[in-house]
Amino acid sequence: MKRRIVFFICCMLGAFSISEGVSPHRNSEQRGEGTVKVHVVPHTHNDVGKYKTVDQYYFGTQNQQYQAGVQYIIDTVVDELTADPSKTFVYMEIAYFKRWWEHRDKTWHNKVRKLIKNKQLEFVGGGYSMNDEASVHYMATVDQFSAGMVWLTENFAGAAEPTVAWQIDTYGHSAAQAALSAQSGLKGIFFSRLHFEEYEQRKKDRELEFTWHSTAGQDKIFSSVLYEGYGAPAGFCFDSTCTDPPIVADPESPEYNLPERISAFLEFLQEQAAHYRSGNIMLTMGGDFSFQNAHQYFTNLDLLMKYVNQNSTEYGFEMVYSTPSRYMDEVTSSIGDSLSERKEDFFPYADDAHSYWSGYFTSRPALKGYVRDCNNVLQTCRQLEVLVGSPYCDADKLWLAMSVAQHHDAITGTSKKRVADDYFRRLAEGQTFCEGVINRGLEKLSGLKTGSLESCRLANESYCEITSRAENKSLTVVVYNARPVSRSEYIRIPLLNSNYELIDLTTNQPVPLTFLEVNPALHRVNSDVLPVEGVFRASLPALGYSTYRLQHAQYPRHSQTLTPTPRNTVSDITVESQFYTAVFDGITGSLKTVTNKLTGNSEEITAKFLEYRSNTGDSASKQASGAHIFRPAENTAEEIGHPVLMKHISNDDFTEIWQTFGDWISLVTRVYTDKSYIEVEWVVGPLPADHGREVILRYETSLSTNEKFYTDSNGREMIQRRLKKQEEQVAGNYYPVTTRIVLLDENSGMQLTVLTDRAQGGSSLAEGQMELMVHRRTLTDDNRGVDEPLQDDLVVKGKHWLYFSRFDSMAENRVLGQELFYKPTIALALDEIPQHPSQTYSDTAVNNKYINVATIINVDYSGDVFTYLLRLENITPKMEGGEPITVDLERIFRGKTLVEFEEKGLAGDRPIENVVEDMAQYTKYDEGNVISLQPLQIRTFFATYKPSTETSGLSDKIRKIMCTFLMQC
Repeated sequence: MKRRIVFFICCMLGAFSISEGVSPHRNSEQRGEGTVKVHVVPHTHNDVGKYKTVDQYYFGTQNQQYQAGVQYIIDTVVDELTADPSKTFVYMEIAYFKRWWEHRDKTWHNKVRKLIKNKQLEFVGGGYSMNDEASVHYMATVDQFSAGMVWLTENFAGAAEPTVAWQIDTYGHSAAQAALSAQSGLKGIFFSRLHFEEYEQRKKDRELEFTWHSTAGQDKIFSSVLYEGYGAPAGFCFDSTCTDPPIVADPESPEYNLPERISAFLEFLQEQAAHYRSGNIMLTMGGDFSFQNAHQYFTNLDLLMKYVNQNSTEYGFEMVYSTPSRYMDEVTSSIGDSLSERKEDFFPYADDAHSYWSGYFTSRPALKGYVRDCNNVLQTCRQLEVLVGSPYCDADKLWLAMSVAQHHDAITGTSKKRVADDYFRRLAEGQTFCEGVINRGLEKLSGLKTGSLESCRLANESYCEITSRAENKSLTVVVYNARPVSRSEYIRIPLLNSNYELIDLTTNQPVPLTFLEVNPALHRVNSDVLPVEGVFRASLPALGYSTYRLQHAQYPRHSQTLTPTPRNTVSDITVESQFYTAVFDGITGSLKTVTNKLTGNSEEITAKFLEYRSNTGDSASKQASGAHIFRPAENTAEEIGHPVLMKHISNDDFTEIWQTFGDWISLVTRVYTDKSYIEVEWVVGPLPADHGREVILRYETSLSTNEKFYTDSNGREMIQRRLKKQEEQVAGNYYPVTTRIVLLDENSGMQLTVLTDRAQGGSSLAEGQMELMVHRRTLTDDNRGVDEPLQDDLVVKGKHWLYFSRFDSMAENRVLGQELFYKPTIALALDEIPQHPSQTYSDTAVNNKYINVATIINVDYSGDVFTYLLRLENITPKMEGGEPITVDLERIFRGKTLVEFEEKGLAGDRPIENVVEDMAQYTKYDEGNVISLQPLQIRTFFATYKPSTETSGLSDKIRKIMCTFLMQC
């Protein structure tokens, strides 16, 4: 028996030709013909929150919940790379690396700079977090790109400039993400999650690498699907937290396992190589919070590479430490001209026939709504910083909180509840800071007393701190418009009583003020709701503000308290506006028909609440519905309760129809006289916990849709969806709806758009229907990493805007989307009168409703001269009638003179020349300071301005006062 064992070992030693002193690294010239080059890419994926909070992950606390300390991972990797210049590593999450950098001294900084110079350490993606691709708004995506990429540029110049996107753990992939990555200067994108059937087909066809085009065809990017995910091959995780056996290469040891380990490893390489065409494969070595002991990991990797490389001719593989960018370069130089092309996105993702990851499109709707609201606050905060000329205080706290919130386990609702609470906390702290910037800025601009303005953060819940203290007192209301065009909007302010009249302080003329009883459903949200809402129509200048006086009056004039219209009949209710005739059922209050007055087209449109019961596992599959996965018990939804007409109120400006659908759902439908949309406001929750529920708001219409509908890609392009027949008929046909979902009747040319105030899951499962999931609560975990049910017991209030028109007027749909996104910002003061009641800071250069001043950020200043990161957008795609728009950068802002400007890539970290492949075909400037925005194009500039002569003295005074009242200066 012993003799046989010895003979076997000797044979294996001969077969593997084991010799000492052989380097695991070989030059490409040494590679034999037909040898596959294996690009070994060591990496760690550090979720910015999931099981633990961001701080717990970084510092390594609460390890009884999950063993991870990011700061130590970076320490051990930097040390290991420094010790061996042949090794490489890639890193993604700048949220962690920035923090590590700030906590380490110059010795560590110098090590990192050397590693970057030696091309050992490569940053991939470059974003502050690995953002989700379904629920995120494109502006938030670009913002978090900038948060990471600009930081890299500030600290490493161009040496650390990312060249590939690294979306390895997101739950599906969007066309907008690919396009925005390309516009930021990234040349490739690597990802791993796509529908299991498409993945298997691409493996079979050897099409795991392709060129991904935007649906509009403007952008393209090399794309590579990782083989079997982003982790190490099964059995070859060598970290201290892994249980896989290490490589034991000592034949004298009884633990010797080299032959079988090499054999298993070669089998994996052969299988992977069979599905790629270029003669190169990329081997990801790492995973979630990997390399907690980099020395241990690299030691075993070196052994693997050593024994494969010394037999590379025999085995057919040569292994090298590499990076994704090096791999991309070799693949594209080899087969780049023959890559297939793709335009569609990769939603919904499914990892088997019963597991569609379409639940997270809606999970934690309160968080999704708060993230959208904070996006608006952030843009307003930045604008006010610029307008007051403040160099001291900025919006970074909210910017970075928002960048964390885009993480693919944050906005998605797929973290543990206590981690979701931490995302709320971060956003709230950032919002508080920004509200201070906004209020102090508006005080300076309007001449109000410093410290007098307060925000009304909970107005959505019909509560406002300052108005709750305003009994028998007058209030000044400042309303700011972040849009570069003038607009009118209806403002709602929670009040103690109706003893007020309203004065427009710009004209000193009275303004009609309407008082409404607060919606009783809001008592489920906030027990402190105020009893009355005051509603008025505000006229707002472009990129500016207006002020109004809520004058306390015992007998108010020009005010009215709306009471329900007496109902002596059950006949239908007909409501007229400039745009529509809407008919409501006289008994239930449900919308029945809508007629477009311009075209004369009339369609049946009815809103209903229904629910899918969450599946907890059945005979077909044990898969349950949970935070990630939507799996209903049946493919049909049950109607919730019976709609009951509670109230019908109206005046010359608007009509409201109030309904209830049982104890925990209410609906208010508003038709404004002068608005081209019908507003549907819903309050849902808390969801009863007797069983898992997935609550939808379904719109049933008489449109002929031919089993087609359209959803947006992160608020950018529209993508056509076709109803698919499959076993999971409902979940498999759900798609992310970031801002809008559209039904189109090709026969009549009419369309119905539903615009959303947050990301939701949606579909059209039957002719003329569309549904949006507004809330969900499951009693089981879906076994995808959260390890707890989605026990979301919050009450959620949200809005849909219904836009019914001809398809050729879809450009207005885009304008409405901007108006819903940029909600007016309201601040109030007790008994104060402004010196400057109304001002606009937008010049005629951007007075175009199809332009979005997407971002303005202070990036540098010297005296009165400021440099801004300025991002301008043409919001309309060509297929929806979009046309080029010219903008004179000299005339963006009133009171500011352009000194110089330079165009950058989308994220703002690199010159446009490093982004555009053929600058000869790219028009940078039309003439002088005039630039063009092509349909749906976003352009980023570093623009330097100085105050005009008449404002230069004022700006210096404002900066000094601002610093006095903002402690973070």
